[in-house]
Amino acid sequence: MSIVRPFAGVRYNLEEVLLKSVVAPPYDVISPEMKQELKDKSPYNVVTLDLPDGADDKYANAAALYKEYLDNKILVKDQKPGFYVYEQVYTYGGKEYVRTGFVGLLKIEELGKGSVYPHEKTLSGPKKDRFELMKACKTNFSQIFGLYMDKDNRMNLVFNEAKKNMPTASAMDDDGVKNTIWSVQNENTVRMIEEFMKDKAIYIADGHHRYETALNYRDYAREQNADMEKEEKPYDYVMMMFVNFYDEGLKIFPTHRVLEVDSSFSFEAFKEKLRFDFTIEKLADAAAADAYVNDASGERTMAIYYDNTYYGIKANDEVIENLAQVYRKVDTYLLQEGIMKKFLNVSDERLLKKEGVYFVQTLEQIEKLAADKKAVGFILKGVDIEIVREISESGMVMPQKSTYFYPKLQTGLVIYQF
Repeated sequence: MSIVRPFAGVRYNLEEVLLKSVVAPPYDVISPEMKQELKDKSPYNVVTLDLPDGADDKYANAAALYKEYLDNKILVKDQKPGFYVYEQVYTYGGKEYVRTGFVGLLKIEELGKGSVYPHEKTLSGPKKDRFELMKACKTNFSQIFGLYMDKDNRMNLVFNEAKKNMPTASAMDDDGVKNTIWSVQNENTVRMIEEFMKDKAIYIADGHHRYETALNYRDYAREQNADMEKEEKPYDYVMMMFVNFYDEGLKIFPTHRVLEVDSSFSFEAFKEKLRFDFTIEKLADAAAADAYVNDASGERTMAIYYDNTYYGIKANDEVIENLAQVYRKVDTYLLQEGIMKKFLNVSDERLLKKEGVYFVQTLEQIEKLAADKKAVGFILKGVDIEIVREISESGMVMPQKSTYFYPKLQTGLVIYQF
């Protein structure tokens, strides 16, 4: 059973700051250059809290800054608990889309042992970083992205009613996405949301590291505070954005790979190895590669970029049949296990540490990286949302960076302090 609760969020004081100057993308997509750009927008940008400056003292710096922002009323806490309807309006392929969900608290439970399901493998480094930040600030600065199933779109009644009111906050982000939230504090509506979510499974779309960190912090805090059994504390919950699996604005983009190779690498020799398991054909250009990868036939196709040339590759039937059923439609798994490890001798350790392995969203990024270094690019199609659900429920996980849910949730719209 999923336990979802309202909370009194901490939000930026719009009398003191311009919201679009203080929100930021999730921490794990922010480069050093982007971090500086965000700080240049405002000294109070949430990146100063979520990705604090400093070495060993950076977490203490974040805690001190957070207290300063609260003391100076840059950040203020809502007086009454509620949920926050969160709408994102964006344009893709010349068409406008709207994705709507709500931000609330989810009671933390062990992954895969109850109603919360992951789909990606996590790494120890990011979890340690997030744990130290959580320990210092006792705060969730960003929301985890969770999915639930509502085929009848019953929650749209709540969303539409909330949208009749003035927004609590609204800001256009750097990708041109309009992010708007409305506070929902009506007691009857709050109870209805709590009851509706009780029988829902929650699938983590984005934020696996933050969820596992919240779980680790809960256990740490329970031990530190000698909590009594069944005693409930604020750190038993984590802030989450809940979105319907069937929301028309829910998009999953692919995350392509670029792999650095050494000076002795022979692409011709690599192609000859590939021919054991794949058919290969030369493609005219980037547009042809995109069309080949996203062919509507459902074939397990991907593309390779090397030395200014694109190649289409298609796995032979026996290669697909040798995969576990649940992985047969997961191209990141086929690429990792059937090409990068098998033919390029890429180790698990190298993949985990991202040593010479780059994860990008566009063909332009692949071409730029390959122009700067000797590297092979791999172009993939996006993962279908139903595959994410099947993987989650199977108890298996996909390789890291297998999904890129768009648009990204903005950090700084609402904060959970526990």
